[in-house]
Amino acid sequence: MNQVRVRFRKSDLLGRGGFCIVMATVERTVDIAASPETVWSIIADPSYLPKLVPDLISNEVDPPGVAAVGQKGHALGKIAGRRVDIFTEVTEVQPNKKLAFSQRPGGLFKSFSNTVTLTPTKTGTRATQTTKYEPSLGYLGKVLSSLVVSRSIEKNAKAFLTNTKEIAELKEMPKPSAG
Repeated sequence: MNQVRVRFRKSDLLGRGGFCIVMATVERTVDIAASPETVWSIIADPSYLPKLVPDLISNEVDPPGVAAVGQKGHALGKIAGRRVDIFTEVTEVQPNKKLAFSQRPGGLFKSFSNTVTLTPTKTGTRATQTTKYEPSLGYLGKVLSSLVVSRSIEKNAKAFLTNTKEIAELKEMPKPSAG
């Protein structure tokens, strides 16, 4: 299974030229030939995030370590050659099942939430990622358009599970034979 759905809803219409800001939802599901524990070890480790999200340059968390409720993050990314800051906080952790985080004040988004759920299957894990976001007017209009931001978010959301799958399905190197 490999599906991507993108939904938009009009959330605000500004009087300045009819510029419309939308809340968007990107949902993707992928089957991974690895256990939920293996997939969890990747998505719950903040050091993996720049490997999973192509346009992410760095990710710092406080306190350091695996995802925990209340852990705060500051990610530095790029969109259309521009530096963007993303401030998050982990809001839910169910080991091997669910990881959720949302926007803290400041940065690229007016609102943002991301949830990854892991469901065991006969062949491994079904991972579903739901990302909801609304870009901040502080970024839009000044340097980035809503369309550019939306395309970048969709691309990175798709890559997150694709890269998670690729890493989780890596096989161990065979042990050298004695002789």
